[in-house]
Amino acid sequence: MLKLTVIGCTGRMGQITLKEINQNPEVEVAGALTGPGNLFAGQDVGTFIGEGPFNILITDSPQKALSNADVVIDFSRPEAIERNLDEAIEQQKPYVICITGLQASQQKKIEKTASHIPLLLSPNTSLGIAVLKRLALLAAQMLGPSYDVSLLEMHHHHKRDAPSGTSLSIANDLARLNHLKHNVPPYSPLSPRPAGTIECVVLRGGNLTGDHSVILSGEKEVLTLQHRALNPSLFAQGAIKAAQWLYGKPRGLYTMDDVVELAL
Repeated sequence: MLKLTVIGCTGRMGQITLKEINQNPEVEVAGALTGPGNLFAGQDVGTFIGEGPFNILITDSPQKALSNADVVIDFSRPEAIERNLDEAIEQQKPYVICITGLQASQQKKIEKTASHIPLLLSPNTSLGIAVLKRLALLAAQMLGPSYDVSLLEMHHHHKRDAPSGTSLSIANDLARLNHLKHNVPPYSPLSPRPAGTIECVVLRGGNLTGDHSVILSGEKEVLTLQHRALNPSLFAQGAIKAAQWLYGKPRGLYTMDDVVELAL
């Protein structure tokens, strides 16, 4: 079985990922990393997630957490990424990054790290989102500049970053098209709206897992492509698929677009 270490293990997605790994017969928990000084450090991982003892302790030491892993899955926060990537390089561990809200300096660190280890970066590990991105790019390309492109997203009220990493990823893909290539952040709505801009509207409320829509508006019709995440375990399962796909790959930077090729 593939051995996986989860970084950010005491957070919401970290806990869900640990449970999904425990329920998947093809993978097993190899380590669990939390932040320095976390009160849960030293507790058994299985006991922490209510599944019974795993005989593996939550640790705040990257060196210990990664030592037995085949692949690392990171659902932590941006401020921890550089230290953890350094340890992954040291131990030569393939690394799946599921963090959103990364800064430019952290993006550069990720790109540099990918020259040393296989690394997969995806702010959204849903296979459906990967398909949505492809469909949106195809639709915008086929419909052309006479259609306005808008993104609408809504998440739970605890989400820290806005727009979401998923929206930014979709917008960046759309910006590859000639008639949209100069329309990059900020994605704030403008009125009257300039031609060829990518508009992004952000909503936060309740406990919604995540909705993303790409809306292409013409003079006489509107085409809407929508993805709705019904349960956050979707992202944990996608991260596990990504880890399985990444294991054994040569060093380099990958995305869920690469994973979805195999899945579909």
